[in-house]
Amino acid sequence: MSQAQSLVNLSRRGVLATLGLGAGGLLLGGPSALLAATGSSPASFGPMLSIAADGAVTLVVPSSEMGQGTQEALARIVAEELDCDFARLTVVLPWADPALSNPAARRQLTANSMTVTGYFTSLRNLGAGARAMLVQAAATRLGIDPATLVVQSGQITGGPKPLSFADVAADAAKLPVPSNPPLKDAANFTLIGGKTPRKDLHAKVTGTAVFGIDVAEPNMLIAALVLAPHPEATFTAKGLEDAAKLPGVFATVPVKGGVAILADRFWRAQKAAQTVTLDVTASPIAGLSDESLRAGMQAAFDAVEPAPFPNLEPGVFPPRLDRAIKPKLLETLAAAPRKVEAAYEVPHLAHATMEPICCAARLDADGLLIRGPVQDPALSREVGAKLTGLPLEKVRVEVTFLGGGFGRKWGTDFVAIAVQAAQAAPGRLVKTVWTREQDFAMDQFRPAFAVRSVAALDDAGRPTAIHSRISGESISAYHNKAPFPGFEGMADANAAAQLVYGAYAVPQKLIEYHKTDLVVPVGFWRSVTMSQNAFFAESFIDELAFAAGQDQLAFRLAMLENQPRIRAVLEKAAVMIGWKPRKPGTGKGKGRGIAFSYADHSFCAIATEVTVSGKTLKIDRIACAFDCGLVIDPVSTEGQISGGIVFGLQAALWGEVHFADGRPTAENFGDYRMPLLADVPPIDVALISGGPRPGPVGEASTPVIAPALCNAIADAGAPRIRALPIARTFEV
Repeated sequence: MSQAQSLVNLSRRGVLATLGLGAGGLLLGGPSALLAATGSSPASFGPMLSIAADGAVTLVVPSSEMGQGTQEALARIVAEELDCDFARLTVVLPWADPALSNPAARRQLTANSMTVTGYFTSLRNLGAGARAMLVQAAATRLGIDPATLVVQSGQITGGPKPLSFADVAADAAKLPVPSNPPLKDAANFTLIGGKTPRKDLHAKVTGTAVFGIDVAEPNMLIAALVLAPHPEATFTAKGLEDAAKLPGVFATVPVKGGVAILADRFWRAQKAAQTVTLDVTASPIAGLSDESLRAGMQAAFDAVEPAPFPNLEPGVFPPRLDRAIKPKLLETLAAAPRKVEAAYEVPHLAHATMEPICCAARLDADGLLIRGPVQDPALSREVGAKLTGLPLEKVRVEVTFLGGGFGRKWGTDFVAIAVQAAQAAPGRLVKTVWTREQDFAMDQFRPAFAVRSVAALDDAGRPTAIHSRISGESISAYHNKAPFPGFEGMADANAAAQLVYGAYAVPQKLIEYHKTDLVVPVGFWRSVTMSQNAFFAESFIDELAFAAGQDQLAFRLAMLENQPRIRAVLEKAAVMIGWKPRKPGTGKGKGRGIAFSYADHSFCAIATEVTVSGKTLKIDRIACAFDCGLVIDPVSTEGQISGGIVFGLQAALWGEVHFADGRPTAENFGDYRMPLLADVPPIDVALISGGPRPGPVGEASTPVIAPALCNAIADAGAPRIRALPIARTFEV
């Protein structure tokens, strides 16, 4: 096992000892290090950067790595300012620690595509501060002005003799941390924007990378589960005494929503679990079906008083809120010469991560250890403390690699179950492993939603008012989360935000949310609110273009005169697909569609070309133009955009979780189709650098592919798709 991998098993003191810091190394990243350099985000932040006695650099990357490349990106940011030998920089997986908090979130988590954007300034200051200390130490030793020295690849030159980081690390460690170190001009970047092999590539190719499913140690127990159809269901467990007598079984343990069977091997634990049955006496989703779900959402439009959601000023963070005047908007709609109405639906979606849900925990005299693939180590730590009654400082959470997250591993339900299982075996590590069937059945799904939209068009076909209403379950309510600051009394942003794009220059816009009383387990899914609302918003705008008889691209651009970065990605995607203006819906079996989505300093447009023949759909090409400002790692960025398109493609074409008799019916990938290589059409991605700072990447393209495809289908002359997935209507 490499040093980087073995460090995850050590205490913080052990990390310092292993890195040789007792022999004169330099460490930055304690609670007070570079705190003033966090700018407008005064969070307790200090990533741990170390330079050992031999000059090797180690960075504890504070975020979870689930394939998105944040390890590489954050390492580049630090190394760019540090000017170390990047080949000798080792990246270490993190543990839960307030000192590793994301300044944007003010806690340690990996979500909302905020890792690079949140840590960017602080990590630049971290690298620059360490570099300044090393230069000052070298200048003092040489007796010269530090301004005369040059740093490159861990070597300090420009004086009477060259020095390395190894030569001055011990002296630099004694210097005060600079509060405002000078940063490089972007024109001088060499690592940021360059192409080098990813830091995690070797471990993943050679099989030495430790994912949650790989966690192991001598004398470890495995926990298999028997779960009810809902975590709040009540039940009677039968067969526990017989299961406890089977070979290798250590204990049977009640856990949240079911029972855990602990054994010395997974096969034995699973065989014992198969002998246990749960007689469910009550469930919050008893009797739930696809039909009752849909009926509940439709009924909410009339039965539930709507909560408004404000228009958001694009490109401003925190966003400026513009509250619509409903009576005025309704008057405009009533008096409009032309009115367009449409209704849309999207189903529940599963996360379907390639690595099944798993987590390990050990409770002993020293405290509680949690080790696993978590996106929110801070909350996981709090959960562990609450369940065991231990003080927070007695709970340690070590983050492994994640075999996909997509928001599912932001949840902590599986962490809680792992801790409950470990409490039955003090002193022994217990790894809880969910089967694929349990992963599907007990997912925290992306909620299903229904939308009703109406718009007024003037005599020239321009929208003068748009009123969109959405009904469905609230993620925030399910997880008992308080409203975002400033949004009290308003609709859940996870359901309603961007249902009508704030970027469009439409005089009057109103978003309303009819919250249903459903209690299906729901959670964050890649791109969160945009996963449904990009489809709703951009499909409806396309329908307005059809009603106006105007080219879909030109119709959009006319409402985006003051949005140069959105216009740039739309125009680029159109060029890539070979867009030529024409009346919409006249493709005669060959259609083109376009759509976009945007967030803070992130703009993504996708154009598609499809062929429709009867009930058969063929996706010919996908073109994507993406602007996230400063690109840290072009290869990973392009991979994230392409991967996000494929992820969204699955949801658009086939993604759908059915319910019957009070439980989801999907049990494995045979019930939840995933795209194969042959299913993925050619995808072209163009990166545009439209700003000086990095914007979100990981979720940008996922929500855009559905409206781009459905708009292309309508352009081909086929019926408009208003309910996903597309496979309900076409063979794909």
